[in-house]
Amino acid sequence: MNSSSNQKSDHMKIGRYQSWLEGGKLKMYCHEFGSSNGTYTTLSAEETRGLLELLSRNSDGIDEALVHNEREHAHTSHTAYAGI
Repeated sequence: MNSSSNQKSDHMKIGRYQSWLEGGKLKMYCHEFGSSNGTYTTLSAEETRGLLELLSRNSDGIDEALVHNEREHAHTSHTAYAGI
């Protein structure tokens, strides 16, 4: 199997969007239940690289936000379970 078909089949759900790479381009599609139309966008290879660089440069902040969200979720779950 060549890398092009590998990339095409590598889908990932990001928020409401189904996303995949195709020829170095990031493609995203969203279709919400009850809506007759969806949203589709493509980032060029250069735009995709820019997004990757932005996310890489900010990985520490993203990790901190994840830890904060996990703690908040654990506290909320614990509070709801304890009946507080």
